[in-house]
Amino acid sequence: MHVHHSGRKWLVAVAIGTALSGCATNPDGTPNDQQATVAQGAVFGAIVGGLLGAAVSDNRGRGALIGAAAGGLIGAGIGSSIAERKAQYASEEDFLVAEIRRNQEFIREADAQNRQLYQEIAQLDRESQRLARQYRAGKASRDALVQQKASLEKQLAKAKRINSLAEKQLADADQVYKESRQKRGPQDQYTRQLESNLVDLKETRQQSSQNVASLQRIYDSMSI
Repeated sequence: MHVHHSGRKWLVAVAIGTALSGCATNPDGTPNDQQATVAQGAVFGAIVGGLLGAAVSDNRGRGALIGAAAGGLIGAGIGSSIAERKAQYASEEDFLVAEIRRNQEFIREADAQNRQLYQEIAQLDRESQRLARQYRAGKASRDALVQQKASLEKQLAKAKRINSLAEKQLADADQVYKESRQKRGPQDQYTRQLESNLVDLKETRQQSSQNVASLQRIYDSMSI
């Protein structure tokens, strides 16, 4: 894919966000909460996607454009999911309590997986270094290296999935927090709990990102 083609995708993502923002009203001109949430999610997702694309791509400019286009669509999905969850509750307070619990449950699960993966990474690193030394000394076969790289690739895919989910959960929680802060104020009990969720989610995301980076480094060092 060429850069100029990705650029068109970026323009499409921006156009989607703009269009959704423009139509986020009811026929009588009053704000449509669900459409507004979707539109805000699309714009936010485009920004996050652009940053992620730049971070994981060898070609920074190209990665940012691809990430922004994908991020806009992902962001719209995040916004839609929030709006759908809102509709399931009779009151805003019930919705916010459910969102806080949702964040907490995700943090517990993701942190447990991150800790397990961190331990596995340390073992994989030791095994990979040992195998590389044996290969250079003629004591290990090329097939053994290929199998080790395959194991690393599977763990890397797992780490990326966790990181992707952490990014989505963080974006979701941030959107709900911003809406609560705007409507209820920064000192509201639910707003403050959501803010605490955000702090924990950022730590979860940081650990998952570190796991991805560590596995990528090990994988790249296993030259065959």
